[in-house]
Order: sequence, then C-alpha cells, then structure tokens
Amino acid sequence: METAPPLIALHRLTEIVFDLKLSHRFAVQLSAAITPAVLDGLDLLFARLRDTGAITAVDPAWCRRVYLALLHEVHDLPADSTTLASSATGDETEAKVDLLVRAALGALGGSHDATTALSLT
Repeated sequence: METAPPLIALHRLTEIVFDLKLSHRFAVQLSAAITPAVLDGLDLLFARLRDTGAITAVDPAWCRRVYLALLHEVHDLPADSTTLASSATGDETEAKVDLLVRAALGALGGSHDATTALSLT
C-alpha cells in the first residue's frame, strides 16, 4: 500500500481491518495486532495523507492514535445504529468503513475535497 494513493490506501486498510475483525471475532484483538511494523506503516500512511493535503494534522503518531480510537468506537456500533443508517450503503461493514474513514479524515483536518474524493473510490 506504500505506492497506492493515500486516500485509497486508507480506505482499503480500513476494509481489511473490518473484514478481519468480523470474520475472526474470537481471534483478532486490536492490541495484539499492533506490532512495530504496523505502527510504522500507519505513521507512514498518515504522513503521506498530510503530504498530499488530505489532512492537516502534522504528527503521524497522533493521527494513528485518533484512527485507532475511532476504529474501536465504530467497530462497537450496533448494526441498527442510527449513525450507520445514514450511510448510502446497505452493507454494515461498508457503512462502518465509510464512517471510520470520513470521521478520521474530519478529525485530522481533512478537507471537503478529500472526503468527496472517497465517494469516487
């Protein structure tokens, strides 16, 4: 994912994480999966997002912490949450992916153009 456009990489990463968490609920714990290599990869992704102007937050470690906190909260939303019901998709996982990516970009100073570009992916 180091060469993919960073917005696409963020969206794809989020899809992969939710797919893993849903298909391996009993085995996948977020804290167990956070290795130094994963931390470095997330920091690189958020630095790339900043460099392209998709976000304004300057500290990749802060961005990572925000993303992971939002990941936990979005993952725990019930399927009938009104927050997810506002998504254009009828698929729970895709609604969670969309919510997490948009919330993370917004929290990290993402521009309207960056979140609009996601609808093109």
